[in-house]
Amino acid sequence: MRSISIVLLAAVSILAEPHAVRAQSDWVVEVIPRLGLVAPDSYFYEVFANFVGDGPVEWTTGSLGRAFVAGLGVEVDVGETGVRFRAEVLRSFDSWLLAGHNFIIPRVIFQAPQLVTTWLDIPYTVTMTSVQAVLPLRLAGWGLEPYVLAGVGGKFYAFSEPRLPNEVGATLPSDGFTWGGDLGAGVTVPLFGLTFDVQARDAINRYWDKTQHDLVYSGALKWRVR
Repeated sequence: MRSISIVLLAAVSILAEPHAVRAQSDWVVEVIPRLGLVAPDSYFYEVFANFVGDGPVEWTTGSLGRAFVAGLGVEVDVGETGVRFRAEVLRSFDSWLLAGHNFIIPRVIFQAPQLVTTWLDIPYTVTMTSVQAVLPLRLAGWGLEPYVLAGVGGKFYAFSEPRLPNEVGATLPSDGFTWGGDLGAGVTVPLFGLTFDVQARDAINRYWDKTQHDLVYSGALKWRVR
């Protein structure tokens, strides 16, 4: 009788084990609407058009202004590993590029050289895409859970015509997609049955052979759908 009981208990444990493993490995899926601010790198590009002697006499620089960003992400928690995977798209709004065309008028007899700068305002949008690995730091306390993230993605730039005609031959930016990566950190906080996510990350890419470090500060609500 005892041996029969042992066999039955073993059979029950064998049958129950796959269900336990399956329950532990169930994925959690969350939707993440996000709002924030992007603070681009100081210079977006610098192009020299003309040189005389050892120095330039004509060049154009472009700087991106700060802009609001909004977007949507999906995060998957694979369970036992603790690592979460997130796919996200963000788009800028009310964003401008300031292009400055610089021209040096050479010295004329006793008149010193002069630098003439023409400024052009150019509306643009940037769409940032990324796939990230999110690693909680297991330092949770008072409901807070900090994390770090790393990922790959890219940016799609779309530029409109400048507000004033480009009569000086300034080098204007071009539309296109560039690959890049993300590095950042954040913290999640329980809020009214949902989870509030505060994050700062560096969206890195290259444009016209210049590495861009665009900082994105954002907040989001995580809504569990599975």
